[in-house]
Amino acid sequence: MAYSQVNDVATANIAQINDVNYSSIAQVNDNDSPASGATQWVAAQDDRRIAFAANSDLTSWTSQDAFSGGSSPNPSQSVDHIHIAYGKDGSGNPQWVASYASSGCELAHSNDATAQPWTGVNQDSSGNNLPNRVFVLQWGNDVWIAAGGMGTQAIYRSTDGEAWAQIDVSGVTSISSEGIYGLAQNGSGTWWFAQENRIYQSTNDGQAWSLLHTLVDSQNADPGNIRALHFTNNTLVAGVDTNATVYAAAVSDLTDWSTETTLTSGGNAFDTQTQSAAYQGRVVCVGSNKKWTFDVNGKSITMDENNIQVAPDNTAHGNFKGISTDGTTWVAVCLTGDVFTSTNAGDTWAAATTNVGSKDMVDIAPDVYLPL
Repeated sequence: MAYSQVNDVATANIAQINDVNYSSIAQVNDNDSPASGATQWVAAQDDRRIAFAANSDLTSWTSQDAFSGGSSPNPSQSVDHIHIAYGKDGSGNPQWVASYASSGCELAHSNDATAQPWTGVNQDSSGNNLPNRVFVLQWGNDVWIAAGGMGTQAIYRSTDGEAWAQIDVSGVTSISSEGIYGLAQNGSGTWWFAQENRIYQSTNDGQAWSLLHTLVDSQNADPGNIRALHFTNNTLVAGVDTNATVYAAAVSDLTDWSTETTLTSGGNAFDTQTQSAAYQGRVVCVGSNKKWTFDVNGKSITMDENNIQVAPDNTAHGNFKGISTDGTTWVAVCLTGDVFTSTNAGDTWAAATTNVGSKDMVDIAPDVYLPL
């Protein structure tokens, strides 16, 4: 028999039990864990638009202006999204947070992705402007972390997705003004971000950071900029933009990394973190019209598919820009607003729908909590 609650908390709201990620728990008190997965998927689009669909019918999407009827950003502005993530607010309720390519509205949040308008955020909790655009954001262990441009060498931290504090990292070893594109966390208070070829770590939910490791290739040279970080299967995975190379290390020893594995013709697979997703050691990357899949276990990287066409009809559907998973279903979205789904860890894909809202899709997220 499957359980529906643990200590009066519904399974849909459980992130961990006794410091173990919910996705890794098979039973509690001899009762099976119920099948988990998303109930809703939300995509970030150009021109301030949000698209959403029920997990039960990913062929039917609704696209609307997230700021229709609102005043932030300026209703006349056609501001594009960068990233979207799902987590909780300060009361434990569902929370969606998105980032924008705008200097007048860096972030926006909503407890209901289908509602209009979302609430725009361009100041921190002290009333100071948020100066940096956000390229990556994530929720875990009741904390939100957002990072991106480093003109002021600060990242953003929040406990509800609404009020944000700037965390000064300017004094951390080797921090520069280069942008941050990779972000990951283990669900119990340890976070990592990447800047250039360096990986930084926080063990107190993003309040303080230190340099953890400087990544080098098999020639002991700088491999390029890390554009994606994932925590999965007790492994930290780093995707590097130059030559599309992948590195991995067991979280038990993050000073001992694998040598590089190169994605064939994967030049844009790691342009942004939104182009890769992970679940229980399986990693799927998309770029242009192609996919790359591999499995990780500590330093071991096992390539499965390299530079394979995603679309089953072998026709162009626009560049793939975002991918995510709830552990059962994988959803990939294109700059043409086309949506593809896979239920076998990225091996085969089906076209769900095309040209949603007549707008580019730049990212996709399900209503599940990371990491997976």
